[in-house]
Amino acid sequence: MASPSLHRVISSLNPLILASIMLVSLTFSSVASAEQTPSPFNLDYRLKSEGIPFSIEAHRSLSQMQNGLWKMEVHAKNWLGEIRETALFNWQGCTPLSNYYGYKRRGLGKVKEAKLHIDRQTGVVASERTDKPMRSYDVSNNATDELSVSLALQCELRDGANEVELQVADERAQKTHHYTVVGRETLTIDGGRVETLKVQRQRGKNSERQTYMWFAPDHDYTLVQLMQKNDDGEHLMTLQSLEGL
Repeated sequence: MASPSLHRVISSLNPLILASIMLVSLTFSSVASAEQTPSPFNLDYRLKSEGIPFSIEAHRSLSQMQNGLWKMEVHAKNWLGEIRETALFNWQGCTPLSNYYGYKRRGLGKVKEAKLHIDRQTGVVASERTDKPMRSYDVSNNATDELSVSLALQCELRDGANEVELQVADERAQKTHHYTVVGRETLTIDGGRVETLKVQRQRGKNSERQTYMWFAPDHDYTLVQLMQKNDDGEHLMTLQSLEGL
């Protein structure tokens, strides 16, 4: 799962979804080199949600395609359904400049999809959603997508940032996300102690939703844990193993 977007999938949790499918997946001027941005990875996470007596596994991956684009994906599946999120982008500094974002949830004979096609030349997003009319809106030249937010934060933290502002396109509009490093914490991952930076999304004083992410400096600032608190409880996604990092 928030965002495994990680954000999107976790933020979409509610008792109805949990009961029906029991499945949750949760800016510079020049192009950065591969050494400056997060390296490709394949990582497994486990999601625990308040009120649910079992956990759900999700796979998170980053790879470079033959055409030069990068692909970020989160996939979770069990016998009742599955969720998959995919983003295609080019790096510009620490910002994943998204060209495409897709979300698909399948369960109990129902399918829900959302797709964003971002035309970088015209600065226009075409948004498609199940049972909704297609819509379009203008997007800035540094906009990313919900799924790729964690990659941008990973890169910015490695460059020493303590506060990060991102322009994020979703199915409805472009929004400004603010993130702040709020402390350091030691977590236990796969039986080992891991030092992390704790990052909070600043949502405003009146927001009931809270989002925190933990990144490990000694492991290329990899996202090792994400927590979201909603009105339906707490949802926690944790990396299962440090092997390969």
